[in-house]
Amino acid sequence: MRLDTACAPAFARHETFHPRYGWIKKSVDASTEDPDVFSRDEAVVILGVGKNMVRSIRHWGVAFKVLESWKVPGSRVAMASPSRFGEILFGERGWDPYCEQIGTLWLLHWLLLAPRSSVPVWWLAFSEFAAVEFTDDELEQFVADRTKGWADPHESSIKKDVSCLLRMYARNPDRTSFEDMIDSPFRELDLIRPSVMTPGAWRFIIGEKPTLPPAVAAFAALDFVARIESSARTVTVSRLATEAGSPGRAFKLSEQALLSLLERATTTCTEIEIAQVAGVHQLAFAGDPSEVATELLWDHYRSIPGNSQARFPGHHLIAGPSAGDAIQRVLTDSEVLR
Repeated sequence: MRLDTACAPAFARHETFHPRYGWIKKSVDASTEDPDVFSRDEAVVILGVGKNMVRSIRHWGVAFKVLESWKVPGSRVAMASPSRFGEILFGERGWDPYCEQIGTLWLLHWLLLAPRSSVPVWWLAFSEFAAVEFTDDELEQFVADRTKGWADPHESSIKKDVSCLLRMYARNPDRTSFEDMIDSPFRELDLIRPSVMTPGAWRFIIGEKPTLPPAVAAFAALDFVARIESSARTVTVSRLATEAGSPGRAFKLSEQALLSLLERATTTCTEIEIAQVAGVHQLAFAGDPSEVATELLWDHYRSIPGNSQARFPGHHLIAGPSAGDAIQRVLTDSEVLR
């Protein structure tokens, strides 16, 4: 997958704020009540944050693909509505409305990077940046080199994005775990840590991810296939682990760690299996990968205790290129609400 097909040329739209606990649901709830909420003067009162944070909440809602931004014909004001994922995850009878499951954070991390990503610095850092241990300057230079001639972002914009990314994922040693989670829940994923060898440097944590549910890893694998080759019915685990934009890159998994997760996912989903052809492990699936992924993820969430009444997505897909469509174009079918 290439940068120009995976990402929109957008930089430093977060107003320097990384996503705080509760912001993603807040973006869905507010836009459900009023699609124009983020443009209103009273948004600071409705959302209970400062003006710059209002813009940041809207940005992160769109970036995580729980909101879709759209414009009324003849108007320059951008509106926002919950996407399929936004409504199904955080709406009425949502799968995890208060983001209590760490699997939801892994899922949102995947959606942040999935095409078409509106945070190219994040996509480059996880998908193409080869260094395991690095400094801010090294990541900034890599982004500048890769985006030259494509978007040519200003140096200050790259610096802001790199700073925001690191604050979003890297734990703060001066805070308790609870304080860290409230400030940025994505630090719980433990994807980036301060280097123990080089002061001021950082390190990606590569290998097994004990908190990553096998079903979420399998969903990401099928979603990846649906976005790049929807007619495929098999994909090598090596490709899922190493190709730019793949779940292996996004979750910083080794090939063996990803294989282990996929094998565990096959024990609860009969529509996927791990096959070995000429010594090469492949993920095989029966049917359209978007459909298999949708059913697999719903089965995962409804199996969580107390979640048996979770909204069924119906025949509307929550994987593949159409997953971010606005919910107002989906709720015309009563099956979605059954």
